[in-house]
Amino acid sequence: MSKVGRAGGRDSTKGAKSRRTSKPKAQPANNKAANWAAAQLRAARHRASYALRLGALTAALLLCLAVLALAVLGRLGDVQAAVLAAGERQLTKAGYTVAWLDVSGAERLDPAAIAAMIGAEDGTGLAQIDLHAARATLEAQGWVRSAEVLRLWPDRIAVLVEERSPVALWQIEGGHHVVDAEGVVIPGADPASFTELPRVVGAGANEGAARITALIAAHESVAARTTHAIKVGERRWSLRLRSGGEVLLPEADPAGALATLAALHEERAVLDYDVQFLDFRNDGEMVIRPWPDRAEHAAGRGA
Repeated sequence: MSKVGRAGGRDSTKGAKSRRTSKPKAQPANNKAANWAAAQLRAARHRASYALRLGALTAALLLCLAVLALAVLGRLGDVQAAVLAAGERQLTKAGYTVAWLDVSGAERLDPAAIAAMIGAEDGTGLAQIDLHAARATLEAQGWVRSAEVLRLWPDRIAVLVEERSPVALWQIEGGHHVVDAEGVVIPGADPASFTELPRVVGAGANEGAARITALIAAHESVAARTTHAIKVGERRWSLRLRSGGEVLLPEADPAGALATLAALHEERAVLDYDVQFLDFRNDGEMVIRPWPDRAEHAAGRGA
């Protein structure tokens, strides 16, 4: 076995030169302990991460199985409702109750009546109010065209209402009905309370009531002499005049015919003629038809 001499020593063999060798530095004991501790910590973290992932996967699997079982048994809705009800009760206990009800757009519905309809009386749990059911209840009211119900935490309910606007009285089959701009009959609206509205007559007259009444109102001279508008064959309109005569409007362009009629009245007072018809059904023409009996009487006098 070769010997390694100490620094500064000589080999016992004659003539041989001694040589200095370097010894490896010993690692401090505290560094070894730190490395061992770091290794143990990394291993512990790895084991914890693996255990966490495994636990999460197991929990998700168990939850899926539970949901599947409830769905098969038809109890999923019951469980969901129970969870929601419990949450609502806790929020109510925490003080989240109705203290304010803001109503906008409702002129014919009293705010107190609205609160009773949607179950938003003072002290009711805010989370316990079914917004969809409240909206449906309001829109079922005759005067309500649309409604929106909002929950504003922590203590407020806001109700936005768009009411129907009456535009005409619709006469059909001997009865009268109040209709809005969409031609919808407004339930509960008493026609006797809206006698100032323009009148439309005949099948389908309700659907075009808003447009024809607006066209008539655009010409003051025509509106002042018209008693009602008649829907003919659900295609075109005729105007009944206070004199008893009629204005026959074309199907294609009633607005243009009314503008022409108003201009002719300005020039010749045609709306005051004692005639049976002012016929505008032919484009660009006005045909005047006198009363048959009056025409015959006039002809007899002329003879």
